[in-house]
Amino acid sequence: MKKRAKEIHNILAEGPSGSPGEPVKNGGSPEKLREKHKAAGEEVVMTNEEYELLKVRAEERDKFYDKYVRSQAEFENALKRFDREKESILKYANEGFISDFLPIVDSLEMSERHIKEAKDFEAVRVGVDMIHGQIQKFLKELGVERIKSVGEKLDPNIHDVVDIVESDDMEEGIIVEELKAGYKLNGKVIRPAAVKVVKKKSKAENNNIN
Repeated sequence: MKKRAKEIHNILAEGPSGSPGEPVKNGGSPEKLREKHKAAGEEVVMTNEEYELLKVRAEERDKFYDKYVRSQAEFENALKRFDREKESILKYANEGFISDFLPIVDSLEMSERHIKEAKDFEAVRVGVDMIHGQIQKFLKELGVERIKSVGEKLDPNIHDVVDIVESDDMEEGIIVEELKAGYKLNGKVIRPAAVKVVKKKSKAENNNIN
C-alpha cells in the first residue's frame, strides 16, 4: 500500500491521539514515519523535495513543542513563586501595625510600674491621660475617627440607644451620656456609639406630678 506525501503531511501534523494541532515531541519525523509504515507493510512514496519539506516541518513542530513545555514550566514556577510571596505577605501583614502599637504597650508597662510605687495619684492620672492620647493619635493615623455623641442629636446611623432619660427640660433626642464610644474607619461606621438619650415625659406623668 502506498501513501502520498500529502497524506503523510496530514499524519505528521496530527498529535498522538490523531487530532490536529496537538503537540508531540520527536514523534513525527519523516524517518520514524517511514519506520512506522514499513512495519505495517506500507510503502511511503515521496520526492526529495517533499521529504525535505516534511523534515523542516517536523523540526519546526519540535521547536514549538519545546517552547510550549518551557512556557508551561515557567508558568508553574510563577504560580509557586506567587503562592510563596502571598503567604509571606499574609504572615507579616500586621508588622507595621504592631510596630506602631508597641510604644503604647511600653507606656502601659511603665505606668504599671509607677502605679505600684506611686504615692502621688495625680501623677498616675497624668500618665493614664498620656497613654489615652497616644492611643487616640495611633487610631487617627489608621483612619479611625471617634463618633461625637454627648450634646449631639441622635442619629440612628451612628448611635445605638441603650438607655433613656425622661425630661421636659431638654430637647428630645439629645444625647446626654455616652456609655461606650463609637468609631468610624475612613468614614465607615465600624461600631456605633452606645448612648443615653432624652425623651419627653408623657402627659400622664406630667399630670401626676402636678
